Amino acid sequence: MDIKNKQIVILGLGGSGEAAARLSLQQGGKVFVFDEGRSETVLNRAQKLMDLGAVVECGCQTVPQIKADLVVISPGVLPLGILGKYAEDCGVEVLSELEFGWRFMSGLPLIAITGTNGKTTTTELCSAILNGNGMKVCSSGNIGYPVSSLVAQAGQMSLNVFEVSSFQLEHISSFHPKVGILTNITPDHLERYDSFEDYIRAKLNLFSQQGAEDWAVVQWDALEIIRKRFPDFTFRSKLITYSAEYPEADIILKDGWIVCKGCNGLEMGNWLEVKCLKLLGNHNVENVMAAVTAAHVMGVPLTGAVHCASAFLPSGHRCELVGELDGVRYIDDSKATNVDAVRQALKMMPSGRKTWLIAGGKDKGFEFDGLEDLLSSRVHEAILIGETRCKIREQWQKSVLCSYADTLEGAVRYAAGLARKNEVVLLSPACSSFDMFKSYAHRGDVFKKTVAQLIDERVSKKQNFF
Repeated sequence: MDIKNKQIVILGLGGSGEAAARLSLQQGGKVFVFDEGRSETVLNRAQKLMDLGAVVECGCQTVPQIKADLVVISPGVLPLGILGKYAEDCGVEVLSELEFGWRFMSGLPLIAITGTNGKTTTTELCSAILNGNGMKVCSSGNIGYPVSSLVAQAGQMSLNVFEVSSFQLEHISSFHPKVGILTNITPDHLERYDSFEDYIRAKLNLFSQQGAEDWAVVQWDALEIIRKRFPDFTFRSKLITYSAEYPEADIILKDGWIVCKGCNGLEMGNWLEVKCLKLLGNHNVENVMAAVTAAHVMGVPLTGAVHCASAFLPSGHRCELVGELDGVRYIDDSKATNVDAVRQALKMMPSGRKTWLIAGGKDKGFEFDGLEDLLSSRVHEAILIGETRCKIREQWQKSVLCSYADTLEGAVRYAAGLARKNEVVLLSPACSSFDMFKSYAHRGDVFKKTVAQLIDERVSKKQNFF
């Protein structure tokens, strides 16, 4: 891809926008960057890019008036915003940062993972399995590093593994993974999309350039949703389905084992005994199914893939046990930013209404129904925070007692004062974090810090007593 002396317009100055701008400068492009914000982080990035020769405008309040040869749009840019309007009307090719960076290293084989939930765990699993079997891989895309930042290292890599969001897939044209994984589809980001179908359509872009020599590894539930809502859609690649619940899939959970039926040349038989995994829950069993399959078709021996999957530990904020006090367990599932993620977490909780659920946050436009059975059978009380707390209470109050807290710290302390031995305080918000926190990780860290304070206070109280 030759962009030397071409006018490259970058929309958005988050991490991906900065990486695309730096790559454009390195490739000899004339770079113009626009962002609607003026935060300290944005202004610092702007100054660094201007020092390198880019033209940067922050705090944009009108549509940029500049002719571009190519536009690169960051995933956080809203389609209906000022910069989104420019992208729609500019009259030239508009690429996501994902595709822009990928075009400079399209010769490398690629595994790309999308879905509503499980993307990050599956991406990390794939990388761990591949790196653990002698391949040099770096996770990027929606996780880790922006794709554009990896171009300089491409010659040292065996292949790429990208986590890909629906936002990143909105502006692709030639993006072509050798293996595409779809972990699941449930309603999400309906504050951005007009309908669930539009959200699904963006996800399906992942497979748009695949052919007969490629692989589509698709969760069974997701495939059924696609068939129902897009009956004319076909995968042009070799299709492998997987499920921990439905025996119709090609790779299934049976008698405590991940079992492959031998489809499309995969090795038939018992692949992995689930009790060997450090990951918990059927949703994580499915993540393992997808990652092992992807690594296997890319040439990793099955024994090597299984060994690395069994040793894998997940990142934080995903049903992470962060502390125990007086027999009450405190679990951080801050990464649960939609209803299906909360469903998976509640399935792992003890029956008998022993869970104190902390939920709520920024509204993403979807409903919070579909949890009635789990709420009524496993949750003692739902403590609701953030801008969605009234909306959630309206939909949950027939199934479970609901109360409000003004802060996450207050919610944790309220639950801690009432929870008894063998019960659980679970942070699983069903919402994004941006009404009260910088990120889901920041929200999870506040939860952890509050739990640690509770434990320290209890220890201090006992010491003072004696």
